[in-house]
Parts: sequence; C-alpha cells; structure tokens
Amino acid sequence: MADHLIDMVDENDIIIWSELKSRKPDLWFISRVVAIFLKDHDWKLIVCKRWSHKKLAAEKWDLAAFWNVDVWEDYTRSASRELKEELDITCELKMLDKIYQEIEHKWNKLKIFCWIFIWITDAEPRLNHEITEFKKMTLEEIDIELSLNPEDFCEGFVNDFKQVRDKLK
Repeated sequence: MADHLIDMVDENDIIIWSELKSRKPDLWFISRVVAIFLKDHDWKLIVCKRWSHKKLAAEKWDLAAFWNVDVWEDYTRSASRELKEELDITCELKMLDKIYQEIEHKWNKLKIFCWIFIWITDAEPRLNHEITEFKKMTLEEIDIELSLNPEDFCEGFVNDFKQVRDKLK
C-alpha cells in the first residue's frame, strides 16, 4: 500500500494529529493498529507466513492480519474493512483486548495502541502481497512451536498471543 495518513494519538488514545505512516519511525509517535486472529469452527487458529519482501519479520509466521488504522477510522471498522480487502473474508468479530506497546527494532521504534480481535470463520485467507501461505494450528500446537522454534514467529504474534491466549479458548 502506498504511504497514507494515520492518526497520531496521545497516551489516552485520543487523536491529536494526522501524519504519514512513513514518518512514524522518525517521529516516534503513538499510533493505532489492529491485530486479527482467525479461528475456524474446529477451534484451530490460522497463522500466516509473511512475504520475503516485508521489512520486518519476513518469512515468519504471523497473525492472520495486522495493520495501521487509517486516519479518522475506528478500530472495528478498520478491522472489518482490511480483512475483506486483504484476505477476502467477512465474518463476525469479537474484540479480545486493547494493549499499549513500545517496541524497538534495530532501525525502527513503534509506540502503539493495539486492539486485538478474533474472527471465527471457515473461510480460508486469500494469498496476496502480504502472505505466502497459511496453516491451521491448535493453541497447544502453537505453544509447542513457540517453545521449540520461537524465531519462526513474528515478535508481534508472540506478544499478542501471550496477551490473549486464554481468551482464545
């Protein structure tokens, strides 16, 4: 996606300004994001592998979807819109949690409010410019993989999974 405006928010998640997404690492402002876990009716989570061209966590297993909330858009609307646009999935959503995180990478600093959602659907994600493959895993299978091969997963996935694991049951 081309550079676009996202909201800058204060420590209370109140919009104070809008700025280009590309300026986020330089200005280190707080922004809004949504994280989506997909679960099928067999109670398995769908984890997706990121494309090799991604700046962060290329070729690692991740949530079904994660992105910045667009300017003046609320979390729920953003989650519904992006899930339809990116993965061609429409389904009921449930908000699991809202967390604040400060994350530092080698070349990038992020401060975010993240709403974590769960979607229950038997629809399979459409592969696209973001994901190359997906697989379905039980919570126990994810626990085992995270203990054996944590480097195979995005840091954000690990953080979000730990935050809401018990709510995913």
